[in-house]
Order: sequence, then C-alpha cells, then structure tokens
Amino acid sequence: MRRLPTLTNAQRRALLVVEWVLIIGIVCYSVWKEQKPSASITKIDTSHEWYGKPVKPFTYAEKECQVESFPFDPNTADSTALLRLGLSPWQVRSIYRYRAKQGRYHTPEDFMRVPNLTNEQWGRLKHYIRIAPQFHYVVPPQRRSYPQSAPVAYEPAEIKPARQDSLPRQEKIAFGQTIDINTADTSQLKMIPGIASKRAARIVAYRRSLGGFVNVEQAMEAIELPDSVLQYLTVTPVEIRKININKLSVQQLMKHPYLNFYQAKAIFERRRNKGDLHTLDEVAALEGFRKTDIDRLRHYISFD
Repeated sequence: MRRLPTLTNAQRRALLVVEWVLIIGIVCYSVWKEQKPSASITKIDTSHEWYGKPVKPFTYAEKECQVESFPFDPNTADSTALLRLGLSPWQVRSIYRYRAKQGRYHTPEDFMRVPNLTNEQWGRLKHYIRIAPQFHYVVPPQRRSYPQSAPVAYEPAEIKPARQDSLPRQEKIAFGQTIDINTADTSQLKMIPGIASKRAARIVAYRRSLGGFVNVEQAMEAIELPDSVLQYLTVTPVEIRKININKLSVQQLMKHPYLNFYQAKAIFERRRNKGDLHTLDEVAALEGFRKTDIDRLRHYISFD
C-alpha cells in the first residue's frame, strides 16, 4: 500500500479488501481441486497377481515390407511396383519428378542417377531393368560397305558456296605491342589476346561511367580478365571527367563506380547538416570511407 502514494485512504482500504477476497478465493479453489479426485476414487481390485509389479516396457511390432525382385521398366513402372522393389518413398517421388520433366532412362545405367541408390539396391535391380524400345537412343544407320571388286559409281560431292556473311577471324596484336585503353574502341580492344566482344564492350562502358582510366589495373575492375592481358595494355594520361560531390544528389552520386549508397548518403547528410565539403580529409572523416576508397576517388571528385 505504501507504494501507491497517489491513492486516498478509502481507496487503499478498498484495494486491500479486494486483495484478501482474491487470496481467499484462490485458496478455496485449490482445496476444492485437491478434494475433488478423492470423491471419484473407486476401489482397486488387488486380487490380481500382477498388481503392484512394475510393468515391463514393450514396443509395437511393425510389419516389414518384403522386398521383391522382378523385371520392370523405370520409365513406366508405377509407385506400387517401385516400392515393392525396395525403393524408399522419396526415391519413388524423385523418379516421378524426373519423368515429369520429360526425363527418360535410355539405358539400365541411367537408373544409377536415382538419389542415394545403394550398391545393394543397384546390384539387385540392374539385372531386372528392361528399357522399352521407344526409350532407346536413335542409332544412325551404318554406312553400306561395298566389296573391293564391285564397281561403285561415286557421285561428285556437292560443293557448297562459301557464306558471304561469314566474318573474317579477328586479328590479334603481337607480343610487345600495346593498345591505349583510354582511347581505344571495342574493335581495337578485341585485337588484344584474351579480349573478345563482350569484354571489350564492358571495358568501354566502364571507362565511360568512371570518367577515364588512371592505370591499366582498372580494366580488371570492368570484367574478369586473365593476367596475361595486362602486358598488352597501356594508359595515356587524359583529362579525367570529375564529379562535383557538392551538387549531385544521392542517386547521381551512386552512378559512379567508386561510390555506393551508404557513402553517397553520408556525403548528402554532411552537406545538409554542415555545408559543402572542401577537402579529401573531410570526405575521409565521413562514415563508410576507407583509405583505399579515398585513394581511388582522389582523381575523380571535385569540390567546385
């Protein structure tokens, strides 16, 4: 009651009465629950010899399925037949799923692809697998052979004209030659051994989004390239296209390959709370920027 200083004396007395009523009700209910089972107790017959002796534990006997062996076609056998052969239910479901996806068992050895098929099952079932002829692979007819003494009239082979739209093989540069990745287009990049159309297009697109290359290792960031490609690359210093981090939005900053969402948001929040940024040290102090990130961004950001 002392913990309720905001209540009046009358309210405290009323609350005390309610508490005592609840306590008495709980005690009465507990006594009633204890006495109720005793009224329904019946006399237990103790004349049996087994009364009072511990009951021995027992288990229910499960009927074992007898495994059978008989010829079957895994392409047409139903679930009942497959279970009789000793396959588990989930193996049967796997066979049904395989057949539902237009899968076919063309040879007895294909049945070995059933998941977790044991050596005992395979050794017992491989002699009973019968593949219907419609599931066999198509065997091309053998070329007819003529005896050496028999005259054979050979027809001249049809000479097909060369395709006019066939492209010439892409020429590659020799060892010791290099190509400038800051000015080369896709056709020039494809002359480098190890670079084809896809890699050349990715390098050009990455150069465009980056604003220009500073070193040849940046080409490896565009797409995975073999290390042997680096010996054919060179970089000529060009004017790097920089981004003004004091004027771009979060979505615009994220378009640069060296800025992620959290870094762009940190720049935007810094500008909104404390004003524009002026040095790289201020950028490095923001959350989410490491020293390696600052070293990469050094050539690509401006504060104008």
